[in-house]
Amino acid sequence: NPELVKDLIRRCIIRNDYMRKMINDLLDLTRIESGQKVRNITDVDLREIAQRAIETNLIEAQKRNITITLHADGPVNIKADAGEMEIILNNLISNGVKYNKDNGKVDIYLSRENDKVIIKVADTGIGMTPEECSKLFRDFARIRNKKTENILGSGLGLSTVKKLAQIYNGDVSVHSIPDEGSTFTVEIKDYEEKSTQPT
Repeated sequence: NPELVKDLIRRCIIRNDYMRKMINDLLDLTRIESGQKVRNITDVDLREIAQRAIETNLIEAQKRNITITLHADGPVNIKADAGEMEIILNNLISNGVKYNKDNGKVDIYLSRENDKVIIKVADTGIGMTPEECSKLFRDFARIRNKKTENILGSGLGLSTVKKLAQIYNGDVSVHSIPDEGSTFTVEIKDYEEKSTQPT
């Protein structure tokens, strides 16, 4: 049956994508936690990184008619490793798309307030309960319910975002309402080699 074969191939491709994402997430986490990662600290404009992350997630968004919009009044610079900023933005934007509803929106807000850079990613997705939010930033944490049963993920993306935020003397938080959406806020500072960083 050609339809059955097509369906099996489609499932294999989905599983393959999932395994690739899991391996990449594990590699990111291992590099960060080992303390052996060599950081290339430069003056990074987060708008450029966000734009790349949007382009990476555009095909998935377009399939479901999800609009992704970047809001930034001008350059938003931070002394950071560009690859690590890409991990943060890519995770937040891909989740904004993945856990959204068809015809939904993902809005990315970038700003600088004194010595802090603030990244906000808001979606119009399935949202979460306070209890689900409280478990979100742990390693391998996945929200399992009827609305997420067909969404693949490693459960490592947000714990990696949190660990990176802490390396940049910051943190990540979430505000969410079930069936209305979620807003993730990352606050970080310029990277300091000798700052007191979590071990």
